[in-house]
Amino acid sequence: MQKGTLLVLKGVKERFGGKIYYGWVIVATMAIANIAQTAEFNPVIGVFLKPITEEFGWSRAMYAGAITLGSFLGGLVAVVAGPLLDRFGPRKILFAAFLVLGAVIIGLGLFKTLWQFYIVMSTSRAIVQGVIAISTGVVISKWFIQKRGRAIAISTAGTRVGNAIIPLGVQIIISSFGWRVAAIALGAFTWAITLVPIALFLRRSPEDIGLLPDGEERHSRSNTRETLDDVNEPTTQKEVSFTPREAMRSRAFYLVLFASSAAFFNGAGVNFNMFAYFTDQGIPDDKAIIVLTVWSVLGFFGGMFTGFLTEKIHVRWMMMVVFLLISVGVFVMSLINDLRTAYIFAIVHGLCFGGMPMLQQIVWADYFGRESQGAIRGIVTPIQMLCNALGPLAATLVFDNTGSYISIFYVFIIIYIIAALAMAFARSPQYKNVSQEE
Repeated sequence: MQKGTLLVLKGVKERFGGKIYYGWVIVATMAIANIAQTAEFNPVIGVFLKPITEEFGWSRAMYAGAITLGSFLGGLVAVVAGPLLDRFGPRKILFAAFLVLGAVIIGLGLFKTLWQFYIVMSTSRAIVQGVIAISTGVVISKWFIQKRGRAIAISTAGTRVGNAIIPLGVQIIISSFGWRVAAIALGAFTWAITLVPIALFLRRSPEDIGLLPDGEERHSRSNTRETLDDVNEPTTQKEVSFTPREAMRSRAFYLVLFASSAAFFNGAGVNFNMFAYFTDQGIPDDKAIIVLTVWSVLGFFGGMFTGFLTEKIHVRWMMMVVFLLISVGVFVMSLINDLRTAYIFAIVHGLCFGGMPMLQQIVWADYFGRESQGAIRGIVTPIQMLCNALGPLAATLVFDNTGSYISIFYVFIIIYIIAALAMAFARSPQYKNVSQEE
């Protein structure tokens, strides 16, 4: 396989005059993986919410319980998957993950009882949250330093594409053939677009094939990232990688962990219930899915714009501003009572939230370097996934007990504001100061 990949790389270089950096092949492969993993993202799972709960007579909290369990298990899996990514690389791990994921999603179309539903849904969710979600960010961070923002933006744009086309496709199939056929088709789609590219093209790092990050020549490597930050926080001229132990000695580690975990809690709570909330507010299914598609498409552009900005503006400030803007979007969501307001929400929240997946990936690499990204993400992901698990459950419990999501939306707004304040105090750690603490 190593020989085959090197031949592919040689062919790409010959065709394009040797100007193609193989890292962009990695970015394209990860973008495809990101499209596929949205099969288990909240906007897609949310489309299945009403048809499944109405057929079986379950509460929404019962349905969300499987998502909660899967996200929690995903956090535990990440503890093992993160260090394995650093050690062995992503190809075999991601190939196995998508192979199992496709099979389990097909199983979603075949279950007949609640316990079977919990097995298939929690397993698929654990694979996505515990393996696939952290793999894509870790891989890109190892291949890019100066161009990391745009690389991760392009890669995570795959999630926006997936969120735009997959819920729409699923809803069309559900309307015509039922939710079981939609689940089986979704599993087959996952296999079809991921297994071959992952097997052929993925590599752990540029050094494994004799290259350097960003495609730099060996005589000119500088590892610089010019960012705009306050005058008291100069950026480093050379990226330094922290070990997990060194990272955990810094105050920034815990502030970023709190802010990012809060974003997972809020984002999952909103996105999981979005489609159901639209229809609860009297918007027909066919119109609600279009609103969701508009939200995803605008998220694509928001994510790309945010990615390029992070190469000029420190990720700390980017996350702070994005948190505040998303809180405005959630407030607009609380006002939805017609289709026009729903589209306003899609514009405001979609553009802002589109940058969040990319920022969640880039912040750890920008703060703590690329060498131990898998291990560091393996430490923080269990906490993030616990919050990701509790978001949908909290929202559905509020709905089941009050018949409305409005009060939990206000809670989300407050949490976003607190997370923005946390990022305001999360100054980039100085390696010497951290490494010398004992």
